[in-house]
Parts: sequence; structure tokens; C-alpha cells
Amino acid sequence: MEFYASCPTAFEQALARELRALGIRRPRPLKGRVSFEGSVRDAYRVCLWSHLASRVLLVLGRFACATPSDLYQGTYDLPWHEIIRPGASIAVSAHGTNPELRNSRFSMQKAKDGIVDRMVDETGARPAVDTHAPDARIVLTIRGDRASMSLDLSGEPLFKRLSRTVLARAPQGVDILRPDYAALVLAEAGFPELCQSARDAGTEPPVLVDLACADGGVLLEAATWLTDRAPGAARTRWGFQGWAGHDRAIWRELLAEAREREQAASRRPGRIIATDPDERAVEASKRVVAAGRIACAVDIIDPKADALRRALGRNVPAGVIVADTSVMAPDVVPSALRLATDVAALAPCASMPIAWLSRPHGGLRIPGRAPSSTSTLLLGSDELQLVCFASASAEAAGTPCPGAGAGEPHAGKGSGSNRTADQKPSRATVDVGDGKPIPLLVPESEQFARRLIKVARQRRKWARREGITCYRVYDADLPDYSAAIDLYEGTPVEADRGQRDRGLAGGGNRLGEEHGHGGCNKLDAAQGHAAEPATERWIVVAEYAAPKTVDPELARDRMLDILAIAPRVLGVPPEHVHAKTRQRSRGGSQYGKQGASVRHGGNPQADATSPQGDVLIREGGLSFTVNFNDYLDTGIFLDHRITRGLVREHARQARTFLNLFAYTGTATCYAADAGVEETVTVDLSNTYLDWAERNMALNGFTGSAHHFVRDDVLAWVEQQVRGHNRWDLIFCDPPTFSNSSRMGERTWDVQRDHVELLKGVVGLLEQGGVAIFSCNLRSFKPDVEALRAAGIGLEDITERTIPEDFQRNKRIHHCYLVRRL
Repeated sequence: MEFYASCPTAFEQALARELRALGIRRPRPLKGRVSFEGSVRDAYRVCLWSHLASRVLLVLGRFACATPSDLYQGTYDLPWHEIIRPGASIAVSAHGTNPELRNSRFSMQKAKDGIVDRMVDETGARPAVDTHAPDARIVLTIRGDRASMSLDLSGEPLFKRLSRTVLARAPQGVDILRPDYAALVLAEAGFPELCQSARDAGTEPPVLVDLACADGGVLLEAATWLTDRAPGAARTRWGFQGWAGHDRAIWRELLAEAREREQAASRRPGRIIATDPDERAVEASKRVVAAGRIACAVDIIDPKADALRRALGRNVPAGVIVADTSVMAPDVVPSALRLATDVAALAPCASMPIAWLSRPHGGLRIPGRAPSSTSTLLLGSDELQLVCFASASAEAAGTPCPGAGAGEPHAGKGSGSNRTADQKPSRATVDVGDGKPIPLLVPESEQFARRLIKVARQRRKWARREGITCYRVYDADLPDYSAAIDLYEGTPVEADRGQRDRGLAGGGNRLGEEHGHGGCNKLDAAQGHAAEPATERWIVVAEYAAPKTVDPELARDRMLDILAIAPRVLGVPPEHVHAKTRQRSRGGSQYGKQGASVRHGGNPQADATSPQGDVLIREGGLSFTVNFNDYLDTGIFLDHRITRGLVREHARQARTFLNLFAYTGTATCYAADAGVEETVTVDLSNTYLDWAERNMALNGFTGSAHHFVRDDVLAWVEQQVRGHNRWDLIFCDPPTFSNSSRMGERTWDVQRDHVELLKGVVGLLEQGGVAIFSCNLRSFKPDVEALRAAGIGLEDITERTIPEDFQRNKRIHHCYLVRRL
């Protein structure tokens, strides 16, 4: 029989090794799966014992599938009455397309029709369809003009094995690392092989040293190997239970064998020594470990090398070192890296392989030891990096890490790094005035700390004087520390909403007097409210991508030092630090999605009225929500602070206002606040239009006078020019470049296309109207001659729209007043 075990990308080699250890002959690693041939017993064994597989599927057949009729006939021809257990419910999923089968839902329906029709013809009974919890799940895969049908023997994904007790008792906000990813960390360090070798030889089990236990996910998975517990032993519902070929006797034999193995292993309990530089992670791990009933095997120690040496004792068995810094606060990462360097230098630990899971910026480097492999993993939308080191003795002998295989071999000394292998780790620290020295990865980072302390003091005084709460503190003042640091003061939306609710309960929220000409009501903040919730601080550290001439490891270490120093200088808690990487305005979308943090691989849905994690800020007497987690930009461009004030100034003489490429509608709020009768806000993104509408409602601007239009701005402008709608004031802030699929075949380039855009904009102005045009292409040069020939006048006002906190980067944007000549 032909089977395959599916898995995340980069797991294939590790999964193939695991299958071989389970007695599977000649497993073949392919992209996202490992195929193998075997018996029913083999498939059951993989279902029961695999730590790394996502699902186990039985291949039912393959057939030509160029057209919908091919799909139906090929599906119908399979003997479904011999495959599906009588009375079992079914569900079909489809993957892949070809020129004639371009819609997966259509393909799924066609395949389902073939299955149902064959079952009816053979048995006279129509199988029930249950898309949520089917007894038998059939998978259709289309590749080119061929298709395959498979039966999922797993049912639910195999990585869904955390107990309800563990999930229920985990601290709120803790998202435990998905078990298969935790298993990969251990597998790449060679932990499964060490556990099996100790059992075979009857010797002491290996010790696991976890230097960054995070949320306890790796600890839970390690315990299953130390206790020889089958990962699937607690599961009661399986996909093969809906299969007509299910052999209950074989399955009962395998379960009995699993119980015997676990009982035998319990006589030699292993040891896990865990720590974390983040105290909150330690507390979370303690709760998770207690809920997982493995507390007796886990020794939690202080995050110090001396504490580990004492915990290990004199007679140290074989072992491995692991760490998960992928959810560690940025300012704590340097401490974790320092701890790893100190631990690696201990004599008992020199013989231990290391596996280090991190965000792309947080990879481990150990002086004198080159990584044996480096893998890039995707968990949901999160990119992670897994770096592995062989033991010092194995490296000297040229032997790879016991579990090496998932990632690409590291180039070692020939990788282009400017640092020599025997370079001693820096012991430099810096005191930023709070009496707690910060360990540095790069000694020169002390200069950055001193510079940041100085400019932060200057910015703070300026901001207080001007009544500004969100501003840029640092902007690549030192070329080697090329990052921008923005500070935001505000309140979490949920905290503010709760405070408002309490105010309403205490006497109601009164509406202020009618504002402006259009009858828009603005909430009177002075009446009917409880006290304002206390403000908190956040910082966004945006690293400019280093040029190729800069050593990537050095750039990474500098960034980690920035992330450690900045929150301490600016008085920001670690969980309020957000790091991003961006190019220097080389083009691309004006605002891009960054992706939510997902540890289980799901995709949490944001609240329709206010996305989770939003923060309420104030600017110019108005309120706006910003989001630090999901996008490269936060929802407000701080460099446009003066420009928004300019919109308000011009709007006082206007009756109608149009906002093109509106983003989150902050300019519309300023115009409405000035008293315009009507606003129109246009953007291609539903996400940002919803955000804009929330911002308007937050400031009391609601009703039929305010319109929100989701459309391709360029096409919409062309359409409106042919109509009769005209506006007194237009704000237009287009992206540098866009090739959105929603624009059809058209692309947008602000340098190439600005003349045509401004022709349309001027065509929408009332007589005597004015447009404010802005763009963030650093090298932008308007085609003045072509604009003049089209009867368009352009006044460059860039200099007076650059705020004080952006004076170091005066090309952050260009801004012009546009009028009809």
C-alpha cells in the first residue's frame, strides 16, 4: 500500500529519519511530505508514534484529470463502497489547479459528486456529508493534468495533541509552541536518538537543557520522548475509523505495546533542566509543566551558567541544549544569547549539540563553533529560524549534529563573515542611568546608547512643549545603527473602551454641541466620562535593511543591542517593543501587511469593530487607533503631522473634501474637524476603509455626509472627471509603487504616472479649489513642464511640512499645493 505523511516545509528530512526509526523502509522525502510503502500496521505505527508528521494519508488512486468530466469520471471509477465504512460521514478537500479546474471549491464539489454517485449506485445509500467532523476525510490533489485521491487516516492533524488541561491552565496570552515545531527543535539536536540509545543500552536517559523555555512547548514534547509516550496514545478519534479497511486488532496491539513501553520507561525517568532570562516565561512554563504532569522531571533554575553547572552535577550523561526565543521580548534576547555563550563554554556542555529557534534577527552564534545547519521555517505567517550546532567534539571530528538534516549546511569560516571563529565574546555593558547594566553584543553599541539618551531628552522636552505624544526619537543618527525609533503614547483600545463603558454606566455620555456645517456630532470629552485611562508607551524600531557590504551577523547584533537599549532608555516595557525591517523607499506598496503572530499556525480573526491589539492615540485634538502587530506601518504616518494640520487649515474655507489613497482616513478626520459639510474617502483596501470609518466614528464624525468608497483610485478618478462631482479641497497621498491584483493589468509608479494623476485631480477641483499632493519617493521630481502645459500649477511646500522630529531626513516625503492655472 502507498502512503504519505504530510509535514511543514523544512521538516521533510527530519520526518524521513523518524519514519526510518519507526521501521518504515525507504521513505522518500518530497516537498511538504514523505512518501512510503508499507502495511496497515506501518501506517498505524506512524499515526501513533510520529512527532513530526501533520497527517498520514493512504493513496487510493491516480487518474488523468485535464477537465471537469475527467475529474468526475476518475473519482467515480474508484470503488468507494470498498473504501468508506458503511454509514460513515465524509468530507472532501481539494488542492491544486489546472487550466480547466481553476477553482478548488468547484473541484471539491465535482469529486464529491463522483463519490456520492458511486456509493448510491453500489449500495443504494447516500453517504452523509459532514465538513466539520467527518468519519472519513478524502483529499483530492491536482497537479497538471493528473489527479490523486487519498484517504486521511489521521482525522484531526497529528500536531493537535496538547491536552485540554494544558491549554486551559496556560496563562492568558500564552500561546504554546505547536508540538510538531517543538519536536523538530529536539529532533535536529538529536534528542530522539539519544533517548532511544539509552533505552537500548539500559543506561541513564539523556539530559535536556532548555535555555529559553518560553511557553513550555519544548518541555512538554521532550517529556514524551523521555517517558517513551506515544504522541497519539491519548487520541480516541481517528480518520481510519471511517475506513472500510480498518483493522481493529492490529490497532489494539499497537496501543498495548505503547502502554508497555511507557511503563518500562517510567522506571528510568529522565531529567530536564530549564530556565529563561524572562521571568514571565519561567512562570508560564511552570504552569504549563504542572498542567502537563511532568513537573517531577523538570528542574527550573536561575538563568546563569553557574546555576546550570550546579544543576548538572559531576556525572553528566549525554544531553542536548535547546532554546526557543521566537516569542521572547526583543530587549531580553541579548541576555539569552549571552547565557548560551556562557553555557557552551562549560566543560559538561561542550559535548552537547545545540538547537536554537528564533525570529530571523535572533539566531545564535557561538565563538569557535560554526552552525552545522540553518533552517527557515514558517509557522502560520511567522518566519522562524532554526540554527543547530554539533557538539564541540563532533565538530572537531567533522561529524554533523546527530539530527542534522532539515536545514542547509552552514558555510562556516568561508561564509563571508568578518569575524574569526576564535574571537572572544564581548563582555561590554552599558548603564543607561537605571543602575542595571545592559550586556552588549557589540562594544560600540555604547555610543548608540549615549546618542539615544541625548536625543531622547531633547525630543521629550520638544514634544512636551508642543503637546505631541507620538514622535520619532531616533533616525539613523549613527550610520552603523541604521534604524528609526518611533515613540507612541496612548491607551490600549480595550482599556479605553472599558473606561468609557464605566463612564456611561455612571450617568451617560452626552453629545456636545453640533459641530460644523454638516450636522456632525462630536463627542464632548469633558462631560459624562470617567477619568481618562492612564497612558502607556510603545516603541516601533524599524531597521533599515543593511547593504550587502555589511556583515549580516554584525548588523544583526547591532539591531539586538538597539532592541535591548531603546526600551530601557525610553521607559517602555519589553512587551511594548515592536521590531520591523524595511527598505529605504525603493518602491512597493505604501502600506504592507506584516502578519499576525501565530504559534499554532492558525489565523486569528480581528474584531470587526476594533482589531485586537489596537492602541488609541491623540494628535491635534483628535483620536486615532494604531496597530503595531499586523502591518509594516502603524496606521498613521508621523511625518505627515504638519501636513494634516495643513489639511485642517485649508478645510476651514472648504465645503467639500476628497481624500484619495486615504489609508486610515486621518486626513479626513482633520477635514471633518475643520467643519466641511461633506467628505469622500477613497481607497482600494477594505481593511483600511474600515479603519478610516472607525477613526471617523471615534471622533464623532458619522452619518450620510461622510462617504467611504472602495475602488481603484485611478479608475475612480477617471470616472468622476466625466461626471459632475467636484470638491473644494483634495488630499492625495499615493503609494510609490503598486501592482495590486485588484488593479487588473495596470501598475502604478508615482514618478512615471504623477502627471496623469494630477490632471485627473485638478479636473475634480471646484473653481478656486486646491489639492495637497504628497509622496514618499525620496528621489521624486515633478515634471513641472508637462504639468504647466496641462494647465496645472505646482507649489513646493515640502520644507515647511517636515516636522522637527524628521529634520534629519528631509526627504521623508515631498509635498505640494496643486491648483488650476
